[in-house]
Amino acid sequence: MVEIAVLISDAPKVVALIVGAIMAMLTILGVWAFLTARIILTSDEVVVRGPFIRRRQPRSHVAKVVRATIDPMKDPLLDTQAGLADESLFLLDAHDTLLIRMRGAYYKRQDLDRLVKMLGVPCSGPHRFRSAKEFDQTYPGLVSWVELNPYRIVFAVVGVVFAVPLAVALVLLTTAS
Repeated sequence: MVEIAVLISDAPKVVALIVGAIMAMLTILGVWAFLTARIILTSDEVVVRGPFIRRRQPRSHVAKVVRATIDPMKDPLLDTQAGLADESLFLLDAHDTLLIRMRGAYYKRQDLDRLVKMLGVPCSGPHRFRSAKEFDQTYPGLVSWVELNPYRIVFAVVGVVFAVPLAVALVLLTTAS
């Protein structure tokens, strides 16, 4: 979509190539993440594998499972979901410390059901929460700071995106005189 707008406008064609290359790379990374996501459950350990990470925990440390859906974005005007919510499994130890989080977007619901059954530990949920902050009030410490503060991240990124070109423009204006 952006490439078409760039090609129609007076912008250099190289911009369309750069944007197209970035979009292609992001698409390939997304497909790769989806295809490499695996949960391996053995008699000794639980292994969650993704494209860049591998998390291993002894199966004996898993004391309970929390099954929850956190709706990251809700449109307050329409009172509808943005369609970005997915179920997550949180594997906890005996002290309610997070061992592994598995995002349901990469797995079929039946596979998650089977995993919970095979683990044979108490499972709370499925619960649905309207925000990560609401989830954090019920289950403190299970979600990251980034998930708890999404607007701060957005403002920081937007600030950097606008601050860098503005700083470059100011330097060019002051040195051009």
